[in-house]
Amino acid sequence: MDNFLLLPRALAAAVSDSGFAGAFGLVLASLLLSNQSGLHLRLQRSTFYCAIGMLVAGIVQVYLATATMIGDAGVAAVRGQIMPVVLETHAGKLLLWDLILTLILLLTLGVRRDWQRRSTAWSLLAVLAALSAARAATGHAAADGDFTLPEFVQVFHLISIAVWAGSVLAGGFVVLPGMLRAQRTGEISAFAGRLSRTVTFALAVVVLSGTYNSYRGLGGSLKPLAGTQWGILLDIKVLLVFAAVAMGAANRRMLGKNRSLTVEQTSTLTTVLRVEAVTMLAILTVSAWLANSPPATS
Repeated sequence: MDNFLLLPRALAAAVSDSGFAGAFGLVLASLLLSNQSGLHLRLQRSTFYCAIGMLVAGIVQVYLATATMIGDAGVAAVRGQIMPVVLETHAGKLLLWDLILTLILLLTLGVRRDWQRRSTAWSLLAVLAALSAARAATGHAAADGDFTLPEFVQVFHLISIAVWAGSVLAGGFVVLPGMLRAQRTGEISAFAGRLSRTVTFALAVVVLSGTYNSYRGLGGSLKPLAGTQWGILLDIKVLLVFAAVAMGAANRRMLGKNRSLTVEQTSTLTTVLRVEAVTMLAILTVSAWLANSPPATS
């Protein structure tokens, strides 16, 4: 039954994970920006759209999880079993918590409208951290039970991925293009420098936690890398990660060589960051596919 509705499950998870990472990065960006940037309203709106995407994807995930458990994707069959699945199964309860926390995120976005106050960002990050904990309790990390080492590692992995990918998404799609249009080249250099330092720290945690998760998923052997769907997907993910790291390193090198960037350099920096952001979306999509595929050890 693992491959039943695999494609729609993976796509729904990819939308949810991308929205989660985007929201995390956009909130972090509000902390990295000065109050004079004029981008806080745009960050707020973009976070709202990410949260709506997470909510819709979460509802779809509940439907698909029910269909997978009963082996029937028909509306009538799912409708009759969706409440027992949500209220009586471990996966269903966690999906319900995911939806509840996403609604709390939307409520917090509606109540805390002043994005120039740091307390607003921290309250949103607290909700997103709680979402990370709920998500870590599902999938392969929860195979050995709740409150285990794999779950705790997965919490750090999800948060670090969200910081890394989300910061790149927010910077590449919202912040740097907005600054470039407003011709704030001086602010681009300062923001990109702070973003680079944040991403570097998050990437270190991603590598450590990802290595642990990969070791578990491969059963301590490299052989499944070429002979299983899970292993091949992991190969693709690693290649995409290397590509994203290379682009980040190129931008970091440019920032290190130039204390003040020219208009042409800021345009190049923004373009590279946009391509890196697209690569991040690909990484999140492959990660969602991995999470919904049977591990190599199975």
